[in-house]
Amino acid sequence: MKSKGTFFQKVMLMIFVYGCLINTAWADGQKTVIKLACLAQKGVSAMSYLDETAFPGFTNATDGEVVFDIYWGGLMGDEEDYISKMRTGQLQGALLSGSGGVTSSVCPDLSVVELPFLFNEWAWDEVDYVMDKIRPHLFKEAEKKGFKLLLISNVDFDQIYSTKHNIASMEDIRGAKMLTWFGPLENKMLKAIGVSAIPVNVPEVVSSMKTGICNMAIAPSMWWVGAQLYTDTKYVNPLPIRYVPGLVVWSMDVWNKISEKNKKNINVAGVEYERGFKKKIKESNEKAYNAMLRYGIKEVKVSPEELVRLKKATRPVWDELAGKVYSREILDEVIGLLENYRKNKKNVAEVKSTGENKKDS
Repeated sequence: MKSKGTFFQKVMLMIFVYGCLINTAWADGQKTVIKLACLAQKGVSAMSYLDETAFPGFTNATDGEVVFDIYWGGLMGDEEDYISKMRTGQLQGALLSGSGGVTSSVCPDLSVVELPFLFNEWAWDEVDYVMDKIRPHLFKEAEKKGFKLLLISNVDFDQIYSTKHNIASMEDIRGAKMLTWFGPLENKMLKAIGVSAIPVNVPEVVSSMKTGICNMAIAPSMWWVGAQLYTDTKYVNPLPIRYVPGLVVWSMDVWNKISEKNKKNINVAGVEYERGFKKKIKESNEKAYNAMLRYGIKEVKVSPEELVRLKKATRPVWDELAGKVYSREILDEVIGLLENYRKNKKNVAEVKSTGENKKDS
């Protein structure tokens, strides 16, 4: 009887251990599905990079633990809806462009880079330098808000579009029915120029422009083309009045469920895919803008004197929003970073010029 009892106990122990191994293997094989929403249409320009390269790359980096279910083309509402649905668990992620001021909901201090004329015209090197420096702070701030920043990319240096008016001066902008869709920061900037803008939600932008409720707006070229608004546009001013970042974010709730090993793998892969996405975004915006010019939209530029007027009018906005939309500390840090970068860049250029002059002599 003793030997039978011992044998039975051994069998039960083996069954228990085997069951534990099965459960562990099943747990390890579970997939974390990221339901992620965005306004962009599937396959449109740079979005194909996310769909075909970045998202599959993250899945491979996690050995299939993380998979994506993408809701393209605004199927889940606008970007404010995405934030709300991530908080309630209906969505786990979103691609955000900052429309409606959603940047401040996820990472308030990131809003500082959207200030009017913060960066020099088309100075992508300045953008990259500043973003690299403040990146760790932004990631920590977003986590406190309940979000994991997966990628911080570009949207564009936005341009001004009009279906009716020339756009060569502040007076031209003031005389238009300007649409505002980018939240409190854009509102404040337009008021500084002297514009009483018409607030419009993202889904209503196209109809508002096409029906004439509004006839002027600030937007990225890729989005303008994607929304088919170029067919109604007469003028575009390439003045890069503001830089706009783009974000791919996850809820921290889902991020915390991923294994520590795969969190590290995702962070490493994220650096590569962020670089690739930025490149694709820039290329797509350039192609979109040039395509609009070929279509027949007239390009209008402001004079150097008018640019000085615009910068002077909007500069107070930087300080007025400090402590309200973003912290005073991040504003001071970014201003300092840009001053040092431009100074060093100027010194390098002068040294290079001096060296070339000596060679010529």
